[in-house]
Amino acid sequence: MKRLLFAFCLIFFRHALRCEPRLEAYLANDLELKRLALEVQKAQLASKKTSINNGINVRLSTGRTVFRFTDDGTDVSFEPSVTASIPQAQNLSFTVSTERESEDGVIKTQNTSLSLSADIISGNALKRKAELLAAERSVLEAKRALQNRAVQAETEFYSELKALFDTASALLSARQDLYEDEIEFAEIKAKGYAASSSKYRLAEMDVMQDAYTVDTNLRKLEHDCAVFASKCGTSFEPGEDPFAFLPAEIPSAQLVDIASFPAQLYAKIEQAEWTHTINSLSRSADKEFTLSANGGYTFKNSYTGSDSADIGLSSSWRGLSLGTGVSIPVNADAAHPAYTVSATVNPAEFRLASIEKKTNSLTDGQELIAIDSAWEDYSTAVVDQQTSKSDIAWDRERNQSAYELYSSLESDMKQSFDAGIITQAEYLSAQANRELYRIKLLMNGMDAIIYNNTTSLLFCRDEEMQE
Repeated sequence: MKRLLFAFCLIFFRHALRCEPRLEAYLANDLELKRLALEVQKAQLASKKTSINNGINVRLSTGRTVFRFTDDGTDVSFEPSVTASIPQAQNLSFTVSTERESEDGVIKTQNTSLSLSADIISGNALKRKAELLAAERSVLEAKRALQNRAVQAETEFYSELKALFDTASALLSARQDLYEDEIEFAEIKAKGYAASSSKYRLAEMDVMQDAYTVDTNLRKLEHDCAVFASKCGTSFEPGEDPFAFLPAEIPSAQLVDIASFPAQLYAKIEQAEWTHTINSLSRSADKEFTLSANGGYTFKNSYTGSDSADIGLSSSWRGLSLGTGVSIPVNADAAHPAYTVSATVNPAEFRLASIEKKTNSLTDGQELIAIDSAWEDYSTAVVDQQTSKSDIAWDRERNQSAYELYSSLESDMKQSFDAGIITQAEYLSAQANRELYRIKLLMNGMDAIIYNNTTSLLFCRDEEMQE
């Protein structure tokens, strides 16, 4: 009996220097968090690249350079150009180009032109907007993934910790069974049953089986504590008291109400609506008819034999592309204007455009259905989470009442034990019940944290992000 008293007292002993598992250390050792932090940085860099590609761009080119070696020397010709484009201003583009040729040491310049082009009807502005929005979205989703992983890791921490308390609870229950069977065995011996009798032997076997169950649960708890300690950056050595390793307190958490979160921020709804928005924008950018114009000035235009003012239009509709332009001489004695015309027809494009239009219509319908489905999922989640909240609150009240009851009973049993009225096993059984419900209350606190995390993960919480 002294052995039992000593073993049970270890349950309530707390080391002066506790080595409890800490959430901060658990998160610090989470490799997925580290990976997602790098993903955020990559997404930010990719977004910057998209902004650069869709911003003001200047391109310098030497053009094709030709060298000719003759008896008189080396002749060189090249066509340098400079192009500046501003996508955000109707895809405005300004180009300066020329043809230069060095022959017998004399530099000749011709077809020097200044041209300005812009879209009149096109989807380029919408495409640019869609690309920029998609890039920003990638950064946002990377940050959300990092944010959610931190919450998930915290949930995993408390889930694993709760599993330890489950094993501890099973160990306490097994010890309580042992104490009760010890009491019954002591009564049998007090009644004078022979050691060879079946009643005596059965009672003894029950005690032995209980002791084996206690040892099994203790070994499992020690093993699980060691594994969990390694994840938290600490250690649990063989022979340590697992009850001293387990935290004595759990942070208090007020149960959140799912109805307090805006329904529009329900993650599935927000994602479905975003998908429809960005895809609708992309579909709108894919216009069947486009029209663009260009104008400029060419010095020494070889087609007109003088300087010329140039104007042009180009358009396309499905598989048909048309282009026209005119170069008007500016000198009074110059030659006639030069006209340019181009046309391209691709019959397959007509059929493909019709198919694409029907496909886009079907895709739009699917996206709208996905939004409706997300709202249905939200309604189900509300019922599930509200039910879970009610269950946790009810369980907490029940465990609190039981804990207060067994605490009072344990105090009374302590007095009876000190007075010699009851046995040690009876007193230890009362202690086990009180400790069992103390653990249940701690587990209930972990359930509250896990519930809150599970609820918050259902929604977008961009306002909580830290830059």
